[in-house]
Amino acid sequence: MSRRKNRFSGHQTFAFRYGWLEKGYRFLSENKWFTDEDAIVELGVGKNMVDSIKYWCEMTDIVADGKLTDFAHNLLSNDGWDPFLENDASLWLLHWKLCTNREFLSAGGTMFSYLHKPEFSKREVAELLVRIIEQGSKKPPSDSVLLRDIDCYIRVYAGSRRFEKKKAVEESFDCPLQELGLIHHMSDAEMYRFAIGPKSSLPPEIIGYAVCDYFSHGKRDSARVQEVLYHEFSPGQVFMLDENSLVEAINILNNDPNWGKYFKFTESAGIARVECSLDDGNELLRFFYTREKGE
Repeated sequence: MSRRKNRFSGHQTFAFRYGWLEKGYRFLSENKWFTDEDAIVELGVGKNMVDSIKYWCEMTDIVADGKLTDFAHNLLSNDGWDPFLENDASLWLLHWKLCTNREFLSAGGTMFSYLHKPEFSKREVAELLVRIIEQGSKKPPSDSVLLRDIDCYIRVYAGSRRFEKKKAVEESFDCPLQELGLIHHMSDAEMYRFAIGPKSSLPPEIIGYAVCDYFSHGKRDSARVQEVLYHEFSPGQVFMLDENSLVEAINILNNDPNWGKYFKFTESAGIARVECSLDDGNELLRFFYTREKGE
């Protein structure tokens, strides 16, 4: 945690919008960069939005170290898995990338990895961020900086609210990740709620990929179910799954003739474990998207 760089700005308070990541990818694939003089014209947005597109491309693993990633090419190239992000699975995949970014500490990753509360306020997230930053022996930024970042990430997932005659009215900023329904406004204007449990639009293959990715960082092939549900960067935390949803996904993969030998749920002496021996989770993604296209 202490090795991660703090990143609480760069999005210019804009939640990313439909088409931004795809537009950013195609712009960069022409050997251009966000600071080019014609970036504003080419991307068709103002300067602050150009900066915001850059931020979200970097945070979702579309761009790393100043260049497009293999993940970006696999997903968004003309013959990629889902060039126009038409499949809900791609939104879950981008959410996974965004909230498991191990280079940068942000409000988004913090909410989905460290908060461990079904209901929360922006102030609680800010206080948690301060504790995490101080544990890394760093000086936290001002409250206003943290709260702007928290507010932006909440709008990414839940949109925003305005009030008309004391009645809350939902406002959408057209961020595609709102479709996942992971964070909801509560009747108390200061409080928010995670949607914990099964996710009808989240395929088992995306959960399997996340399990594989999670295990790869620990260089292992199994873990207790409770860890896969509740540890930082775990599929259970990032996707806000309950135990039944996680186990069901693993069992579906186990019963699939293509993946049964790689995924298992076991229970022995009262200890439940998830096993994944797949070396490259991209194999699972390639198979999933090929099947989705009917190829």
